[in-house]
Amino acid sequence: MADDDYVMGELARSDLYPDETQMQPPRNAVGGLTPEDWMLSGQQPPEATYDYVRPQSWMEKMQEAEAKRVADYQRGGVPAVVSSLAADSSPEQDLFGGFGGVTKGVKGPAKGFAPGSIAELGAHPTTTPEAIYGGTMEKGGYSVNLPSGQIPSEGLMVGKYKNTDPRNLVVPQEGFNPAAIEQHAATNAAALAKEGAHLGTWVGPDGKIYLDVAQQYPVDKIRLATKTGERTGQLAGYNVGAGESFPIGNWRDFVASPEFKARMDEMAGTGRDYLSKFPSKEWWDMHGSAFERAYGTENLPQVAGFSAATAPVSNPYDNMRAMSEYMRRHISGEPIIQPDYRIPEGGMGPWSAGKQIPLEQSRIANLNKAAAGNLDQLQRAKVREEAMAMSGDPNAVVLDRHWARLTEDPARGIFANAQEGVINTETPKRGVGDYDYVKGHVSDAARAVGRDPRDYSADVWTGIRETIKNTSQLFGTKFRGSAITGESKSYADIFHELVQKKADHMGISTDALDKMLRSGNANLLSQMLVASPVIWGAYRKWQNSQGNGAMGDLARQDQYD
Repeated sequence: MADDDYVMGELARSDLYPDETQMQPPRNAVGGLTPEDWMLSGQQPPEATYDYVRPQSWMEKMQEAEAKRVADYQRGGVPAVVSSLAADSSPEQDLFGGFGGVTKGVKGPAKGFAPGSIAELGAHPTTTPEAIYGGTMEKGGYSVNLPSGQIPSEGLMVGKYKNTDPRNLVVPQEGFNPAAIEQHAATNAAALAKEGAHLGTWVGPDGKIYLDVAQQYPVDKIRLATKTGERTGQLAGYNVGAGESFPIGNWRDFVASPEFKARMDEMAGTGRDYLSKFPSKEWWDMHGSAFERAYGTENLPQVAGFSAATAPVSNPYDNMRAMSEYMRRHISGEPIIQPDYRIPEGGMGPWSAGKQIPLEQSRIANLNKAAAGNLDQLQRAKVREEAMAMSGDPNAVVLDRHWARLTEDPARGIFANAQEGVINTETPKRGVGDYDYVKGHVSDAARAVGRDPRDYSADVWTGIRETIKNTSQLFGTKFRGSAITGESKSYADIFHELVQKKADHMGISTDALDKMLRSGNANLLSQMLVASPVIWGAYRKWQNSQGNGAMGDLARQDQYD
């Protein structure tokens, strides 16, 4: 299935929102999040894949050094609050005027915090131990940013550490006093100096006083706030502006639940009913299909590889169009990567004449591996699984944006990822990664109903897509159903539809066009047979006679010049 989305650094399906199909992650995104988002989360980003290496900023280097100095001082017996430590300035510090600036989600600037400092009590009237103590006892809780002295008026607050973490402090009411606040601030001096960090207190239902470090997130970062809270075992966060808590669920618990299995079975039934109306009853089958008729059995590994490589951020129809051009290049012996190639006139898809095939540069590695037939070496789990599914592997499971949505229940704070439509594909050093975790439960559900994981997961995907398209919702979560266009049928049936349309336009039989595709003289990007040297030369001559030579020069700049 042409994937139009990303799966944490991996692209998941975006055909649900066609206007987003050309979107890519920010240039320095890791795991689908920008460095800014990772800083807000208070977490380290996962190990980078491909060629991205996240540099350590000057701020992080200084904070790391400060944390070490604070620890050294504390080991030396310096009690309670550790005062600000001087640090050498840098051009960046001089440029930005210090660490402060505007704290996202908070009205007003977060001033008063010099670079190289650690958080300290008493720098502002709102940060004295007495003010924090009084606010806690009067209102049942208190939250303040120590560097700026700001008490937040909006934003999402989530505990930074697990409840059992020794950096949190829990004391009985009779033991709660300014000295306890000083102790907590000293323990967390470095953490409280980070952007968005707040010293938080509240009176628990057991009557005890809880002191922690709360991280503040902008109100539009509910996913990021919730996933961070999930990692630290929180059950709820607090929306300051709304004056109410928000739930923090456990995504893996939900994926392992009978409720999620029931969801999969229901969508599989919907998808099976839908697919039964089309020639290809199984989504991934290539043998005996339009693919084999057009390209021959010997070229099916490349069909699978190019289909998988061009699936990310593409709807199924555009996916098949792009695949056909890479198959043409492979069969004709041309270079697979052609930066100067331009979409010809008479396009069969949304891409304008004179434009490059979208995302070719970002797909170079996988396109070359697909051409060589090295499907097991394709980068990204989703891409690799798709190629294996098309090749007939019964245990391949392809998870994309639609699958990510099925694993979620936003109303209960259950999210697959901090980025919408994403399942993390990275392999952790220990344990099972998110992609393989879902795949395991999908495989169990498939075997329970006597289906191969490959075919069952495709049934579910089809059911999800058709449900959203027809009802604008998925298990109570609303989506734009009108944004989903086209059928949810198999790749082979979509490919056959495109072949039929082009053959009809050219006034030839599908068998004749199949022969052209197999000989490397045609693709499905255009209604024109511009791949032929003779026809291409005549077309360029006609373009020049119409005063459109520039477009003719753009359309193809390869050996046919």
